[in-house]
Amino acid sequence: MSKHPHIYSRLAIGGSALLLFVLLAILVGQQATFITSTDHEAINLLLPLITPARTKFITIISNLASPTMMTVYAIIIALFLARKNQFQDGLNFLIFFSSFNLLNHIVKGWIERPRPTHRLITIGGFSFPSGHTFATIVLVFCILALLKQSNCSRKVHLTATVCGWGLIILIAFTRVFLHAHFLSDTIGSLFLATASWQIILSIIELRATGHNKNIR
Repeated sequence: MSKHPHIYSRLAIGGSALLLFVLLAILVGQQATFITSTDHEAINLLLPLITPARTKFITIISNLASPTMMTVYAIIIALFLARKNQFQDGLNFLIFFSSFNLLNHIVKGWIERPRPTHRLITIGGFSFPSGHTFATIVLVFCILALLKQSNCSRKVHLTATVCGWGLIILIAFTRVFLHAHFLSDTIGSLFLATASWQIILSIIELRATGHNKNIR
């Protein structure tokens, strides 16, 4: 294991995130008092901020991060990479992004948690985990990985990381503000996205390492 510390660090982070997600999913499914009370307190905390104008503005921001719009952004990025003669990278990016979002959709349908009542927007489906938040996290992770692969400067990567996490927090906030999701839904998205990202990347890196050994 000492030969590939980076890979096994990924596995450790991914495994921990997966464990936290499973634990949270169980608590959500059992409607644990701590989770339920925290979720409602978070929504109640934002009630004084609600006005028609703010609701309209935040709805626009939230809609820009819908899974559909995020897929559009992913296609644009893939086409951009293809134009730079990085067709395989663009295709892999698109497959990664689509697969992760499919995973979120499957988990949401499996858990079947109802959305909060008194929603400020019209929306159906289930609540846990948040699709908007999950798609945003995965897109940010993909972009950061592409930037690192392009050998961008450390300053550029750090700036992108800060902006990316700022966007993730903003989208999570909009979903709770609009009563489209509970706070625990957005946290669940973070755990699931982190787990799937780290575990899949570590598996890919392990396979690549084994392939290189076979070539040698």
